[in-house]
Formats: sequence, structure tokens, C-alpha cells
Amino acid sequence: MHKNKALVSLVFGLGIILIGGFGLLIFGLYQRASDPDFKFFSENSDKPAQISSAANPTPRLNTNLPVNISIPLPKGERIKEIEASGNRIIVHITNQAKQDQIMVLDAETGAVIRRLRFDPQP
Repeated sequence: MHKNKALVSLVFGLGIILIGGFGLLIFGLYQRASDPDFKFFSENSDKPAQISSAANPTPRLNTNLPVNISIPLPKGERIKEIEASGNRIIVHITNQAKQDQIMVLDAETGAVIRRLRFDPQP
């Protein structure tokens, strides 16, 4: 039975590691349930804290910007769809001849960042 002592020791060691890992997992889940801010490891305090726009969902509003913004559309064109992506507004515009274009606008200023036109190939 003890012919493969190395193999038995390896299996026993891996079993101990698995039991310890499950114990830590259960402990972490219990601590997280009672305190949502619980972390096993503290963050490195040597680096200055960086605030990302994804972590802070409240937008920064510039009070110098106009409240009402007008974006003219040529005659015969209409807005088919509007979608927001981050601080950009994507507007799908079509006309009576079924020619589509996409306008990408800055959400704060209303400035046209990019205009994409789809031209049919002959």
C-alpha cells in the first residue's frame, strides 16, 4: 500500500489545499454577505486614487453650455433611431430615398463629432 508514498503524499497535499480553498471561499462569502465592502486584500495605498468615469455615473455638467441645442436636418430627412453610448449620442437618420446616415453627437455640447453616410455601390 505504501509502495507509492510520493503519490499518496501528493494526493493528500492536494486534498488539504482543496479543503483550505473551500474554507476560504465560504468565509469570504459569509463576510461579503454581512459587509458588502469586505475585501480579502487591501488596495495598494502607494498609488494615487484614480476616478474613472465608469465608477462615477454622475455626469459633470458645465453651467456655461446652452440649455437648448438645435441640430438642423435637411428637408425630407427624419430621425429613425437614437441611441446613447457613454457621453455620445448616436442618431440614425434616413430620407425618402432610403439613404441612411449616422450622426455621432457629444452629449454635453450637442456638437457633431462624426457624420457617416452610406453610399450605395453601383
